[in-house]
Amino acid sequence: MQKRLLIISILIFMLAVYARSESVYSLINEGKLKEAVDSLSRQTTASSRNGDILFFQSLVEQDGLKSAQLMQAALKASVSPEYLEEIYFRLAGFYFINNDYENLSRIVNEYHTRWEEGRYSREFMRFSVLIDQMNKDYDAALRQTDRYLLKWSKDDEAQLGVLDKARILLAHNKTVGAVKLLRDLSREKDGPGIAQALYLLTRDAIEKKRTDDAVFYYNLLREAYPASVGLDNLIEKIGGIENNSYAGNAAEKLTGTYYTVKVGVFSSKGNARTMAEMFEKYNRKIDIETKTISGKKYQVVYVGRFDNYEEAFQFKTQLEAAHSEVFQVVAR
Repeated sequence: MQKRLLIISILIFMLAVYARSESVYSLINEGKLKEAVDSLSRQTTASSRNGDILFFQSLVEQDGLKSAQLMQAALKASVSPEYLEEIYFRLAGFYFINNDYENLSRIVNEYHTRWEEGRYSREFMRFSVLIDQMNKDYDAALRQTDRYLLKWSKDDEAQLGVLDKARILLAHNKTVGAVKLLRDLSREKDGPGIAQALYLLTRDAIEKKRTDDAVFYYNLLREAYPASVGLDNLIEKIGGIENNSYAGNAAEKLTGTYYTVKVGVFSSKGNARTMAEMFEKYNRKIDIETKTISGKKYQVVYVGRFDNYEEAFQFKTQLEAAHSEVFQVVAR
């Protein structure tokens, strides 16, 4: 009888701990971090300090390194199967952000050993592609991206696979194939890959010193994704191309009938008109012209008409200082 009561007591205790664990995890997922922290502080006794609790502590820990250390400790403790994969996924993200490719490779291999078809198989396959790229094993990386695209060939997942393939081709100096993939991706209606495709196209144009292409792709990125990370960096790099090429515009100076400042390229007529209205205060001639580029129509906004390139360049510099943007002098 006493033995039976002991077993029942243990089961009740275990169920209580499990219920509290589930409650903490739910609070974290709901964004109720203060409540989760309070609950954890009541549970971190010697009897309840297990892998699940360590994992939950890692989720509310603000210091990235400490969070990773807690997850590593959780792996060495007893963790519920439902949280185990997520720990691997979060650790992989931590190693990736910190450029720790040695530990990233280790955690990716461990994940593939544990789960052949896990919840995060797609993400870990992309991590594996990245590792091959960092090791400059481009052929292996491309084979993996092709396998990825066979398995995930639709919607957002496919866009991410195309991005990976284009990035590897760029790293492997196969720019023609990479640019084609990125251009096709940039013309999609929506999805997570469009902004990244435009960013990579801009960077590629900058590296090749193709100012027209760089400004074109930058403007499309700015129009559709104004909060994108890296816009300021692109402005700085494009400005460097413009300044370095100032003395090399003799041909343009001779052939242009007049000079103007191109301030934006837009896929939306409404956005083009909004941009034009922003520049009305300069009391300069504003033109909006429809151009077809790669089979798609865009609205190009021009401000000012100048007889010589130097005047247009000075006006461009004035606009860039006022708007913290990058513009371009063109002959028309």
